[in-house]
Amino acid sequence: MRGLLRTSLVASVLVPSILSAQGVVVQSTTDTHLMGGLGAIANFAARMGGGNMHDNHQTTTISGHKLKTESGNTATIIDADAGSFTTIDNAKKTHTTMTFAEMATAMQQARQNMASQMNKSQGAPAADPNAPKGSMDMKYSVKVDRTGEQQKVAGYDAEHVFLTISIEGTAKPDNGDAQQVGTIVLLVDQWLSKDAPQIAAMKDFQKAYTARAGDAFRAQASGLQAAFASDPRIKDGFDAAAKELAKMQGISLRSTTYVTLVPANMTFDRNLALGDAGAAATADAAKKDDAPKSGGRFGGLMGALKSAASKATEKSDDNSSSTAPPKQATLMTLTDQVTSIAQEAVPASAFAVPVGYRELKSPMLRGK
Repeated sequence: MRGLLRTSLVASVLVPSILSAQGVVVQSTTDTHLMGGLGAIANFAARMGGGNMHDNHQTTTISGHKLKTESGNTATIIDADAGSFTTIDNAKKTHTTMTFAEMATAMQQARQNMASQMNKSQGAPAADPNAPKGSMDMKYSVKVDRTGEQQKVAGYDAEHVFLTISIEGTAKPDNGDAQQVGTIVLLVDQWLSKDAPQIAAMKDFQKAYTARAGDAFRAQASGLQAAFASDPRIKDGFDAAAKELAKMQGISLRSTTYVTLVPANMTFDRNLALGDAGAAATADAAKKDDAPKSGGRFGGLMGALKSAASKATEKSDDNSSSTAPPKQATLMTLTDQVTSIAQEAVPASAFAVPVGYRELKSPMLRGK
C-alpha cells in the first residue's frame, strides 16, 4: 500500500510535466469596417451567414512547435514537427488534415490553374471592344514613422509606429499620353512591443516550421521568384517593404490598418485618414453603384482606384464651401487588439482533435 501511494505521488508530479508544456496564450479581438454602401452589403451578408465583422474574438496558443488559432466555431492547428495543418469545425464536429507536402502540391496546382485561366482570358476578346488598351505601371514606396510615444498595451510596454505603404498607378494607353490614376495607401497605425512573451514563443515555433516546411514549399518560393522576374514591379514593392519592415523590431499588440484611395496628383493626408472626415468622405465614394465596369486592361484593382478616387474628387467639389474638403477616400479599416497574454502550462490535448469528430478530406485535395 505504501509502495502504491509512493508511485501515485510520483505520477502526480511527473505526469503533468509530460502532458503539459510551458506556452503562451494570447487573446485578441478583430474588427472590420467597410465604408458606405459596400459596408452595408458586407455586414448584411455576414449576418445572413451567421458571422460578424465586428468584435471577433480570437485565441492563439503557442507551445513548443505547435500553434493553434481559434475563432468562432473554427480552429486551425499547425504542428511543425509532424508537418501538418489541421482545420476543425466545432459546429459540424468535423476536421481536415493536410501535410505540408500536400498543401504545397495543392498550392502549386492552384497557381497553375490561375496561370491557365489568365492565359485564356488574355487570348479572349475584351468584354468591351471599345475599352482602352495599354499598360499599367505601379510605383511603390514604404515609410516608417516612429512617433516616440510609449504606452502599456495588454500589460506590456509598446511603441507607437506608423507604417505607410503607397502604390501609385500610372496608365499608359497604346495611343495617348501616360496619366496618373491615383494611389492606393495602406496606413498601419500600430503599437509594437519588444518584451511581450509571444515573441520568443513565436520565434521558436517559426524556426521549427521553417526547417520542416522549407523543402515542401521550396517549389512555391521558386514560383514566386519567377513571378518577380516576369514583373519587377512586384519585386521592387516587396523589396521596399521588406527593407523597412526589417527596421521594425517587436510584435504588434494593437493595430489599425486603413485602406485609402487618393486621387491622381494629390498627396495622402494621414490625419484625414485617422479622423472622422476620412470616413465621412468614403460614404459616397464606396457605394455599390460606383463599382467600375470590367473589361479591357484597365479593369480590376487600378480601375477601381480610378473610379473611387474620381468620386472622392467629386465629393470635394460638391462641398467646396467646406473649410476642409476631403481629398481622399478610406474604403476599409481593420483593427486588431491584443487583450491579454498569459504564460501558462498548455496540455497536449489543446492541440488534439476532439474525440468523436469526423474526418473529412480537404477541399484542396478533393480533385485528387
